[in-house]
Amino acid sequence: MNHPRFLNNPVEKQNTQQNFSPAFLHQIIDNISDLIFVKDRQHRWVLLNDAYCDFVGHSREELIGKSDYDFFSQAEADVFREKDELVFTTNIANESHDFFTDAQGITHLISTKKSCFEDETGNKFLVGTIRDIILHKEAAKVPAVPGITDITDLDEQLLETPRERLRQQVEKDLHRINAVLQAQQEASIDGILIIDENRTVTSSNQKFSQLWQIPAALLQTGDDHQVLQWVVDKVVNPDEFLAKVEYLYQHPEKTSRDEILLKSGKIFERYSAPVLKHQGSDDETSPLRDDYGRIWYFRDITEYKQAEAELRASQQRLALLIEQTPLAIIEWNTNFEIQTWNRAAERIFGYTTEEMLGNNFEIIISENARKHVNEIITALLTQSGGSISVNENVTKDGRTMVCEWYNNPLVAPDGQIIGIASMVLDITERKRAEEEQQKFVALVENSSDFIGISSMEGQVVYVNPAGLKMVGLSSLEEAKTKPVGDFHSPEAFAEFQQQIFPLMLQHGSWQGEFRHRHFQTGIEIPTDCSLFMVKHPETGEPFCRVAVARDITEPKQAKEALLKSEAQLRKQAEELKVALRELQNTQTHLIQSEKMSSLGQLVAGVAHEINNPVNFIYGNLAPAKEYTQDLLSLLQLYQNHYPEPVLEIQDFAQLIELDFLKSDLPQIINSMKVGADRIREIVLSLRTFSRLDEAEMKAVDIHEGIDSTLMILQNRLKGNDQRGAIEIIKEYGKLPMVECYPGQLNQVFMNILSNAIDALEEGVGSGDEGAGGVGGVGGAGGEELVIIDQCPLALSVSLASLRVAEGIPNVQCPIPTICICTQLQEQNQVTISIADNGLGIPENAKKQLFDPFFTTKPIGKGTGMGLAISYQIITERHGGSLECISQLGQGAEFVIKIPLIQDT
Repeated sequence: MNHPRFLNNPVEKQNTQQNFSPAFLHQIIDNISDLIFVKDRQHRWVLLNDAYCDFVGHSREELIGKSDYDFFSQAEADVFREKDELVFTTNIANESHDFFTDAQGITHLISTKKSCFEDETGNKFLVGTIRDIILHKEAAKVPAVPGITDITDLDEQLLETPRERLRQQVEKDLHRINAVLQAQQEASIDGILIIDENRTVTSSNQKFSQLWQIPAALLQTGDDHQVLQWVVDKVVNPDEFLAKVEYLYQHPEKTSRDEILLKSGKIFERYSAPVLKHQGSDDETSPLRDDYGRIWYFRDITEYKQAEAELRASQQRLALLIEQTPLAIIEWNTNFEIQTWNRAAERIFGYTTEEMLGNNFEIIISENARKHVNEIITALLTQSGGSISVNENVTKDGRTMVCEWYNNPLVAPDGQIIGIASMVLDITERKRAEEEQQKFVALVENSSDFIGISSMEGQVVYVNPAGLKMVGLSSLEEAKTKPVGDFHSPEAFAEFQQQIFPLMLQHGSWQGEFRHRHFQTGIEIPTDCSLFMVKHPETGEPFCRVAVARDITEPKQAKEALLKSEAQLRKQAEELKVALRELQNTQTHLIQSEKMSSLGQLVAGVAHEINNPVNFIYGNLAPAKEYTQDLLSLLQLYQNHYPEPVLEIQDFAQLIELDFLKSDLPQIINSMKVGADRIREIVLSLRTFSRLDEAEMKAVDIHEGIDSTLMILQNRLKGNDQRGAIEIIKEYGKLPMVECYPGQLNQVFMNILSNAIDALEEGVGSGDEGAGGVGGVGGAGGEELVIIDQCPLALSVSLASLRVAEGIPNVQCPIPTICICTQLQEQNQVTISIADNGLGIPENAKKQLFDPFFTTKPIGKGTGMGLAISYQIITERHGGSLECISQLGQGAEFVIKIPLIQDT
């Protein structure tokens, strides 16, 4: 029943003359009037005497193996455990005085002494003795002492003493008890207020005054109502406070513990217990149970509550961290059953938390790794340190992966391991990368070429074995002590710094013949060298330099011998080469001139050859139309005067559908005229657009170039099965003749307008009405192009024009539209703006828009050169600027600015 280690303590045996039996020791401690208890290191009772069991109102069988938490409130048990733990950890005996209400509801002032000892195996125990400072029989002798129950009944032994000795003894006890009570009250960390049965303040300590900031004069009045009013004014819920106080005064047998929130933000813990005289009845409502008042305890627990809140917040943050960390957090108990399984574990292994909680962890361990894992787990359960291991694991879908495990045992305060916590990182890709790196390292290590790596500051990081051998070094450690400059002669290194390194910075690499130096002989080694910089994959900044060099001494010598033997021939060949170069240059110029001349003649000839028959057709269309009308008029006269022709004429008229022919023939003549007009316009636009005879800068009408470009692009501007026709809004300002390269400027117009058409067609493909696509609006294929020559707006930014033009909604334009604006600004500047209401351009793409070879179009649909060439033509050839204004979903506008008159 009681702990044998305490009863058979060898230390005790050494201090006695004989060994006593456990029963004899039990009998001794049970006959001691003081309360005796013994607790083990887990704060559980292992030995108790009868006096202690009677005092707390529980049997020995109920108490052994239990702790304070099984019989007292959480707050009281926390206080007891804290004091006991202090004795355990410091090995210093402790004595304290406290008020304690026993099983019969009587409040005692007790003195508790605690000390620590160890048995023969090193287990610690706490021995405590409790003495009632005011025994209830003696307390009955002392009238008007707060907390003392009765003074009417003196026991028989006291009645036999002389009256004078009794009076002196009572006075002496009274002074002693009052002194002890006063000292106890003032030493308490709680504020104490004692009220008698008449609701009069009989006693309070300084801590009570400090907590409630009550003036001493108010307490000296002894008026409980005034004190209560002072206190009520400071609490947040005065009605609730008063109701609780009145309830306790109406029920004197009740005890109470609660928390009070003050207006100042502080939190007080309030405990109240009655002062009762109990005459042997267990019934709390017994008339023999007298009420002598009530004791109130107040403790400032603001900091404790704040710490508790901070602890909860910390626990919440920890839980949030566990859930959001990319590492899998897994906890299992000593039976290998999973207790914690966070989101990262779900993502890595594929099992949900519900599937894994309570399951054995072996479900995620591959067959090949189970023996190794069991060894690790066994070691973790038998030692206090953690471990790091790399294991094969299996996911829910059967995929094998490699994980890195960081394991730590979970150790209770008593040193017992209660489980294991693991953090798991999926390193499958890293292991693959390491394997690839090993292959690369093997390739570099076994290469016959010199391979060296240095930092951007010139510190040698690595040289492979072949490189060490080539320059005469014995080890990598020796190479790391050498600066990069020592691998070359001073002349060669100066050449590297002045010529080669700038090229490396500019282009990222350099390749050519260079010279290394042998450290032992100092001889220069000619090499075929490749130098390049390695850039960081995220920042794009170079962080190291790599040199790959091949010794070309023998080829170099052979080449030099060959060159020496051919010195004379080389001189003659050089002279011939110079002459040939001059001839080739002359020939190139002639060919280029001939090509340009031929192209100009070809365009002019095509235009002329097309123009002649068109003029012939166009010139004969008017008389042909007149003759046709005359013939139709004559035919009408015949029909009027000879309404009944012969049968053969009637049959032939029906065969040729004479009525339809009479109505359709004039329309055919008109269509032929429209077609001839169209061909003439195309020929004129072709000549205006190409301007091959105008390669030099000259003053031209910008509007003619724009119109000719639109004419050439007319086929793309028409509607088709996917979208309706693209509407062109022209806001042409009054411009004088502009000095420019007409052909190049037309090429810029062509590139920008083609991109605008692509953007509008892409908007249709995306089906995004808000992004500028037609969104299902528009006619069938073949719809004619709509061009508005004058927009009903003042000249303004084209994107704004697209949003507020007449007949177009203000939010988004449902019709694919291109707006072209021109105007003459101050300071001799012409502005041409071309805007569309397509999808717009993302910010990251807009930054690279004019870079060569940059394109967002699919492969085969764009070269990435159109806008780059356009930018060069505008900025370099015309001294102007080309700017893109766009937001995603808001269309795009290209603004061209060039001088009206170029500086000569």
